[in-house]
Amino acid sequence: MIRYSGIIFLSIIAVFGFQYCTKDQILPAGKELELQAAGAVHSLMEDWYLWYDSMPVVNKNDYLTPEDMMSAMRYLPRDIWSYVSTLEEYKSYFEEGTYEGHGFSYRGDAEGNYWILFVYKSSDFYSKGVRRGWRILKVNNTTIPPLANLSDYMSETTDVFLFLKPDGAIVEITSTRKLITINSVLHADTLHINGKIVGHLVFNSFIEPAIVELDNIFSSFKDLGVQELILDMRYNRGGRMDVALKLASLIAGSANSGKIFVKYMYNDKQEGNNSDVLLKSETNSLNLSEFIVLTSGSTASASEAIINGLKPYMTVTTIGSPTYGKPVGMNVWSYGDFYVFVPVTFRLVNSLGEGEYFAGLPVDSNMDDGLEWEFSDRNEIFLKEAINYLSTGTLTGTTIPLKSYIPLHPQKYGLKWEIGAE
Repeated sequence: MIRYSGIIFLSIIAVFGFQYCTKDQILPAGKELELQAAGAVHSLMEDWYLWYDSMPVVNKNDYLTPEDMMSAMRYLPRDIWSYVSTLEEYKSYFEEGTYEGHGFSYRGDAEGNYWILFVYKSSDFYSKGVRRGWRILKVNNTTIPPLANLSDYMSETTDVFLFLKPDGAIVEITSTRKLITINSVLHADTLHINGKIVGHLVFNSFIEPAIVELDNIFSSFKDLGVQELILDMRYNRGGRMDVALKLASLIAGSANSGKIFVKYMYNDKQEGNNSDVLLKSETNSLNLSEFIVLTSGSTASASEAIINGLKPYMTVTTIGSPTYGKPVGMNVWSYGDFYVFVPVTFRLVNSLGEGEYFAGLPVDSNMDDGLEWEFSDRNEIFLKEAINYLSTGTLTGTTIPLKSYIPLHPQKYGLKWEIGAE
């Protein structure tokens, strides 16, 4: 999860002495720039890194780039999240909601099949009819082996995919990498269950454009008289905490306005920055006393904060598989117009001081992901269980976590991990 004060590039760098240049100033080019940026990462990690007292001792002269320095100083195996990115790529994703790619996400199952999880509406795939539940048979005429990254079989420009559709038809689709605009709301509709109107929202990214999307959806839910909510965040890897606060406040409503959503807990050098994040009053809030969250091993960071942060105030029923396990967050520093440094800087706990869920948050009903069905299909496994629970008050899933599906995008790191899509 990324903590924002707007974007906190300027204020932190100005106050704490990292080099920041206006557009009228000049930073060195090439290797000299990389060396200076690496030194800035070293200083930053020593003062702000959550695990500064456990990180490896490094000779800063051995590392020539900020990426190498960050990688060398991470506290492993705990920290697999701290990263360095270009300022352009970072702002493109978190502020503008865009990235370069094909605009789809996938997952492999235990039998070695690869499934489309979702497709962004701005992609070539979407315009050509590709949807969740399609199986990927080949990429550029190559059958993909189990536990592989599809990106290793794709080019930098145009790729050809062979699909098996749910109706049994085999189709070939050509897609060209381009600037993808992310729709954080992958699906939204309402259900009528036991005389109540239930909102159903598939929410995928805590990025700045999602604020408008959430307002629009919850305004519609409120106008329709929604009384219950099924929130699907099974592939939501998190993002900006200001957007998480927005969603939490829309769910919790005015009755909980002013209460603690989460607490930021920094290392002992930065304890003065510890702070409470309070739920807000939102015009379109639903004022719910309970809601259902659909989760998977890819439900991470700000998504987990929604579950853990609202538990003290309402009943949160979770269906799916245990979450990813990222109860920590990051501040963001920029280095001129070139880099951003995103180290883990704080622990995240709820109003009761509960956190430390590095093994993931457990679920009330463990079930395998319904990869074959679209989000709107009432037979989709997670949604079907949520409907059953709202109808009968009972859960049918096992109490033992299931592990039938391999992790989403193995070996991804940094901003690519945050994006979670090709």
